[in-house]
Amino acid sequence: MRGFLTYVGLFLVAVVVMQLFVFDSVRVSIWFNPLVYIAFVALLPMNMKPVALLLLGFVTGAFMDMFEGTAGLHTAATLFVAYARRWMIVVTLGRETLQEPAMPSIKSLGGGRFLRYIVFVVVPHGLVYFSLEALTWTNYGLVLLKSAVSALFSLLAVWAAALLFTVRTQKKV
Repeated sequence: MRGFLTYVGLFLVAVVVMQLFVFDSVRVSIWFNPLVYIAFVALLPMNMKPVALLLLGFVTGAFMDMFEGTAGLHTAATLFVAYARRWMIVVTLGRETLQEPAMPSIKSLGGGRFLRYIVFVVVPHGLVYFSLEALTWTNYGLVLLKSAVSALFSLLAVWAAALLFTVRTQKKV
């Protein structure tokens, strides 16, 4: 348990620091805003208790809001994904994977299944975030475009985070 908590703490700090200092500097235009910190929620163990998942999602979003001054945008989007994650796992990976203590990774799920899973996590997160950022339905086409462009880079970054963080932990086991 202590090893897991250390991993969670290090991963949370690493993802938040990467988001704040690397990916927020990458903003090329208003269309390109990668939201990589969602990798933290996406890569938690599949059998994690819902209350713990919601708490970790809240903490992640609150950290991002605190450092970026976004007044709850990150928290709302991350809590939505943390709440819907069990459903996302069932739809993309099957109900039996909810019992597995493994973390979602390319190695444990295979490339295609893992990609399908992270698409189901990253795309709704971006849609909720950019919809709340716009606070209007009149420009929803622009919200969809911004979500799609940002989701492409976010998917690549979550894939890279999965390669960096899950391979190391699985080799120790």
